[in-house]
Amino acid sequence: MEMTEQTANAEEDKKRQEKKRIRKEILARVALLSEQYCETADEKIKEIVCTMEEYRNARAVFCYVGTEREINTRPILERILEDGKILAVPRCIGRGVMKACRITDLSILKPGTMGILEPPLCCEEFVPEQLDLALVPCLTCSREGVRLGYGGGFYDRYLRKTGAFRACLVRSKLIEEAIPEEAHDLKMNAVITEEGRWNLSSGTA
Repeated sequence: MEMTEQTANAEEDKKRQEKKRIRKEILARVALLSEQYCETADEKIKEIVCTMEEYRNARAVFCYVGTEREINTRPILERILEDGKILAVPRCIGRGVMKACRITDLSILKPGTMGILEPPLCCEEFVPEQLDLALVPCLTCSREGVRLGYGGGFYDRYLRKTGAFRACLVRSKLIEEAIPEEAHDLKMNAVITEEGRWNLSSGTA
């Protein structure tokens, strides 16, 4: 039994080290992406998101506010509001813990944890059980739906509270073919790049 536990612990440590290696490699790749490529890719990703059946049918959409290294989600956020949908964006409330707050105006977003734009404290929390679609960030993602973030665990913890359809947004040049999967990792239902949508339930692009 003891040897089995040691083997399991060694395997988990191996996965964590591999994830650290991949994060470092992806960050180096991000730094090499041209501004033109990023702008074009982000616009195409927005178009794909907004024509998804899951988006059209959604009453409430959870979407992150992209940082400088991530996909620019502002056009998506604006479109969600324009379409009359409920928009919920994340706000960090502790180590590895966040909640979603409903907003109706992007101008109220202010720098919060790690400088990421967040809703102010006065915004009402939107309960995760009522979300229909979650648009999720990543450093990289595999086509099997294994997502790799920055290691804080915010999204894995939060998304377990909701039955919303989970779509990870990632530029195609940052797709990783194989990412180690740990027990706490929550797979995505779809991966969306500028080249199209990878639907995990059907296994087709």
